Amino acid sequence: MKKTNKLLIKLSLLMLIPLAVISCKKDKYLTDGGLENPNTPLSTYDYLKNNKYHQFDTVLMLADHFNLKDSINNAKTFFAFTDMSLRLLITHLKIDSLSELEDSVTQNLFRQYMFRQTINLSQATLVEVPYINNAGVKSAIKYTAANQVVYLDGANVAFPYNTLDYVKVNGAVDGSSGISATDSVDIVIPCQTTGIKTSSGTTLHVLANNATLNKL
Repeated sequence: MKKTNKLLIKLSLLMLIPLAVISCKKDKYLTDGGLENPNTPLSTYDYLKNNKYHQFDTVLMLADHFNLKDSINNAKTFFAFTDMSLRLLITHLKIDSLSELEDSVTQNLFRQYMFRQTINLSQATLVEVPYINNAGVKSAIKYTAANQVVYLDGANVAFPYNTLDYVKVNGAVDGSSGISATDSVDIVIPCQTTGIKTSSGTTLHVLANNATLNKL
């Protein structure tokens, strides 16, 4: 019971951290989710472990349960999800402990967000570009065009930028030719941070805190 309460309190507190805090300029995060200096001397696993906002503590506890440290470090691309997304999954599954979560999911919860090739924002387009993830399931990437409006020299000025999206493909890739009218719409999940280059060779992206995770 103590373990359950500790997990719930921790995840609840994490929900209070606003996205704006982790995307502020002073921490080298840009409004488009990228980084001024994308390189880190840490491995992918250690970069997540040393996050000063502790956004990945429970994520890594779950990863350790499935012995995925090497898989995380060896992935060419990893769309990492945060503890907040795990909390949403826990709520959806109607469970309240880490042990129950370990019994409810498999390592494919992680592998679907890992890829054997390097995937960058520069490879994305406004339409979905499909990839096969490390769980052997088709997913895709795309980008969303947006504007950052700032007040400059007495006027509002819009600066365009693109955000990288991870796409959970449901059936056929949206926009495919001959797609069935009954085909489910794909789920688009934006990244809050993109293009971190870790010392273990991973291009790391971080999904938005409200990302809906696919149990697989």
